[in-house]
Order: sequence, then C-alpha cells, then structure tokens
Amino acid sequence: MASTLKVFYQNAFHHLKTTGSIAPSSRFLAQAMIKHVKHQGKPLCILEAGPGTGPFTKRIAALIDEQDHLDLCELNEQFVEYLKQMIQENPKLNRHKTQIEIHHKPVQELTGENRYDYIISGLPFNNFEPEQVREILDKYKRLLKPEGTLSFFEYAGIRPLKPFLTHGREKARVKAVDSILREFLGQYEKERIWVPWNLPPSIVHICRFQ
Repeated sequence: MASTLKVFYQNAFHHLKTTGSIAPSSRFLAQAMIKHVKHQGKPLCILEAGPGTGPFTKRIAALIDEQDHLDLCELNEQFVEYLKQMIQENPKLNRHKTQIEIHHKPVQELTGENRYDYIISGLPFNNFEPEQVREILDKYKRLLKPEGTLSFFEYAGIRPLKPFLTHGREKARVKAVDSILREFLGQYEKERIWVPWNLPPSIVHICRFQ
C-alpha cells in the first residue's frame, strides 16, 4: 500500500482545485471535525464527503459501533482506491468494513432525504464555483436528519484575503462564494472552532438546520 503522503501529494499536485489542500489534515483538525459525533441510543448513519486519504475517516471509525453505518463519498479515483486498500489493511477500519460504503461520485448525486445523523465535509468550498457550493449545501440540507449536525472546515483567512489577491472572473467567483457561505453560516452555524495546529490553520463550522 502506497504511503498516505505519497498518495496525497501526487493528487494534490495534479488536482489542487478539488483536493483544495497543501497538506494532510492534522489530528487536531480531525478531532474538531468529529467533536459532536455521539451515540444517541440508536444506530448512527454518517456521511463523510471528500474523505481524501482518510484522516477523518479513521477518527470516525474509532467512534462507531457494530450497528452504525458510514458512507464515504469521494470523487477522486486514486483516493477511492487508496481508501479501499486502507479499509482492508487497517485493523481498526477492517473490523467495520461491512459498515463502510464508498461512493465514487459527486456528493450531489447521493439520493434520499433525512438519511444522516452527521455529515463531515472535507470539500474545499472556496475552490468551487458559486452554483456548485450552493448545490452542495442544499444537498446537505436534504440529506441531514432534522436534528443532525454538519461539520465543515476552511483555511483561516483565505476567504477574506482572496478578493484582494485576485481580479476579473476569479475575483467575482471568490466574492460570490463568500456571499453564499456568509448567508449559510449566518442562518445555520451553531459553533465555530479555531484549529491553529493544522497546515494551514483552520476554522471548523458546526451547523444545524433546526
């Protein structure tokens, strides 16, 4: 099995826009992302969107019981293959292999409503087109149970700074994405967690739709 760093940097270099990261997420960021994942006396259904090489996946797998289910939705083919290998070879993941399902598709193509207790999103919204950001957030609202929790992160300072570092169409894109995220967070954000021990330092947004 190829090393995590090798797989990550091969794909980060060639697919920076969709990978959206210059380094694998730290354990501190992973812990903040899953802070609210708790058992509630019933089986849990969890979605991780954009798991990449699985830094959050490993933490989620350590929390789930035998009756729980974890969906991984990943668009990058190399990451999908790496995740499959990781689930087979990592003992902590392998014992849950029948509970973990990998979906090689955009998260927008997942079907159903009110399916998930928790959505953990590693998707780099600040790299996407505004319509794509809105579409994904709307999909999360449909997929999450009414009492569920959505966690996603972004690199600290990127959104405020980008308009001053870009011009033309890219500047307009950045400002439109910022507007969408500000509106969304203004409505649904319940907690904001600052994670300095990540490269780059990050902010985790905890959202609920009730």
